[in-house]
Amino acid sequence: MKIVHIESGLGNQMLSYCEYLVLKKMNPNDDIYLETIVYDIPECNDYICQWNGYELERIFSVKTPKNIKSIISDESWGQLMLEIRTSEFWVHNWNYPVAFTKAFNKIGIDIENIRGDFDPDNNIITGQPEKKSIWQKLLSTRFGYTIKRYIQKFKEDKYIAKFDTRDKVFYKSNKNIFTGQWLSLKYRGNDRHLIDDEIRSTFKFPEFIDTKNIEMQKYLEACNSVAIHARRGDMLSANGWCYRYGYFKRAVKYIKKNVTNPVFVFFTNTGSIDWCKENAKIFGLDFNKDKVLFVDWNVGENSYRDMQLMGHCKHAIITNSSFGWWGAYFITNPDKITISPNIEIDTTHHC
Repeated sequence: MKIVHIESGLGNQMLSYCEYLVLKKMNPNDDIYLETIVYDIPECNDYICQWNGYELERIFSVKTPKNIKSIISDESWGQLMLEIRTSEFWVHNWNYPVAFTKAFNKIGIDIENIRGDFDPDNNIITGQPEKKSIWQKLLSTRFGYTIKRYIQKFKEDKYIAKFDTRDKVFYKSNKNIFTGQWLSLKYRGNDRHLIDDEIRSTFKFPEFIDTKNIEMQKYLEACNSVAIHARRGDMLSANGWCYRYGYFKRAVKYIKKNVTNPVFVFFTNTGSIDWCKENAKIFGLDFNKDKVLFVDWNVGENSYRDMQLMGHCKHAIITNSSFGWWGAYFITNPDKITISPNIEIDTTHHC
């Protein structure tokens, strides 16, 4: 038996499902189940946004494999959830691998955690500002960021190797294991191409049925459209430097140099549309001269339509976001330029 953990928003769910596809390829005769417990614990959403809950079945009609809940009695499931909730893993560095495997073992499902221990010292998240070393403080400045960017280019292979988790994702074993949420298949050097056919046959979006999206799809396919996924909101802590240190300016400059008559199309979280409209300079754009559009109507349970539309663009500029990465991945233009800010992300270019 193998259990694959899934949590967070759609992009992460899709990456975790890809890990199931790999496990199935490596262990074709094993029973493999998904586990989506985080969505059933409201406190989790207070610490890490779970967006619209589990969406793979609703959007892509994914019904295989079964959820582990389907083979557990109601009584045992209640015991499992009580054990997990009592652990309060969400305030212990989100240490679900340890909490969940202990809970499964207690109800008689003997399973080994290969996902790791996120909180080996049992440190409780207090909400206090993280203490940073002098080096960490330097890297958070424009000067430090510039140094880091050039070092990454110089030691590219080393940085890519840091995100190589093939030994954990391409896992072949007779053991019963708990795994998932490595999220590494969006990074270079992780052999995602070995399941490319399965990915594309699984993640087929339903056709657009509303006028706005139908018209936008036609427009994006008819021009040199460039998706800009300006992920902000809950990801600002991870992506804020993209807006401060010139990433978007460099990316837009590269597009303008290599794409004739580009049309820049913004996709962002609902609360950031106005911010993007008011900060053209941060993106290296002149809204009076450049052709710029904003997609702002796909909200709530229809948010996935933004990813679908991005896939109809010719090129893309993204932040460190699995949602944006998938949008760039689905672009079918053979000459596509996809740009990301981190050298380890699997896009055609990095700025």
